[in-house]
Amino acid sequence: MATSRISDLLAPLHRAEIYVDASLRHTSRLLRLLRGSRNGQTAPDRIALITPYPVRDQQSISGVASYSRELVRALVEFDLDLEVWAERTFPESTEPGAVSAQVIRAWRPGLWAGLDLWRMLRTRRPAVLHVQIEYFIFGGWLGFISLSVFLVAARFTGTKVFATAHQVLSLAGLRRQVLRELGVRLPAQVARVLVYLSTALLGRVTDRIIVHEEVFRSRLIEEYQIHPARVEVINHGVPEVPDYPPAQRSKRILLFGYLKWYKGIDIALRAFCEVAVEFPDWKLIIAGGLPAGLGKGHPHIRFYNYLRALSHQLGKRVEFFGYVGDAAIPELFRQADLVLFPYRVLFSASGPLALAIGYRKAFIISEPLRPILPTWPFWCPNLPDRWARTLRRLMEDEDLICRAEILAGLLASTRMWPDIARQIARRYGAVESLVPVADHSP
Repeated sequence: MATSRISDLLAPLHRAEIYVDASLRHTSRLLRLLRGSRNGQTAPDRIALITPYPVRDQQSISGVASYSRELVRALVEFDLDLEVWAERTFPESTEPGAVSAQVIRAWRPGLWAGLDLWRMLRTRRPAVLHVQIEYFIFGGWLGFISLSVFLVAARFTGTKVFATAHQVLSLAGLRRQVLRELGVRLPAQVARVLVYLSTALLGRVTDRIIVHEEVFRSRLIEEYQIHPARVEVINHGVPEVPDYPPAQRSKRILLFGYLKWYKGIDIALRAFCEVAVEFPDWKLIIAGGLPAGLGKGHPHIRFYNYLRALSHQLGKRVEFFGYVGDAAIPELFRQADLVLFPYRVLFSASGPLALAIGYRKAFIISEPLRPILPTWPFWCPNLPDRWARTLRRLMEDEDLICRAEILAGLLASTRMWPDIARQIARRYGAVESLVPVADHSP
């Protein structure tokens, strides 16, 4: 029977107080342990970049790895204490001669990624962690969860945490077909919940999230309810390309990057089939391979086989170059007169698009990519006949191609890697005024 006498409640209340007190002592001990890992021993200006990272000129496991390499090459021009915590490779190369930043092969993809990074944090004690985030690059969902747990623990140590979100998915765009073509076998609603929770958590455990375009900042704020003050736009960097003398038009159209369904390569290929008879001197170059480690029945492999079958009718006028290493990229882009981006889905900035801008190439984007470059005049809806119409306009008018090249050069001038690196380094707060090392006075 319920009682209202205070005396009858005293004994249970004392026991509850003991439990609460014990719980608080355990929590306090945990916080002291976390903070103690860096108490008085933090390297005050050390910045740790957590990312997949290529091994010399071997094939990058993701676009993020290539991005990180270019970012590091730009950041080392500033007087920063920078090191890269990359995935373990065998043999475990630290690439001492490749870049002046130290590359430490630190973490194993998957469940152990977070624990490996926690050990690095306690050993190296950086003041700033900057993690490059893309789904699955840390070893699937288990790797992403493990990384998230690590970031929560890192915040307890007082370490400043930055994240560059390379993918910001629109929840409405996570449809069944998109998931299947990406190799994700989850119901769409379950995928939306998981993506929402993981992205919202990222917004809580980081001091700042960097995205490459305003459209992705808007998504984080509107769809994931992340506070606007936590999200900042810093564009994807583009290469500094020296001026080279104009050459005769090679009449080459280029599609560059991993061969994945969402990039719409088949749409452009079908469009080229429509105009090929009218322009017999033009060729289509498909330069890019498949991601490593795919199983036999993976959708990317089926898509590649479909592209091969689709191109058969054009014979040698369509060439598949496969994976292209760093050394071959400059010549590949120099020889291209047009670069195509017929993407079906927009969930990340495009590394190949950044290259096309840097090399000041005429390019065409699909309607889904328009939020990235809303003022770019050369775009079309993602239908083969509309792509054929737009291709025809540029292929028959060299002056129009020249105009597009000039516009690309204007875009490039605002996105050069040194300027992007300076913006990012200033967010670290490591120094008051960042000047390239080469510019220091004696």
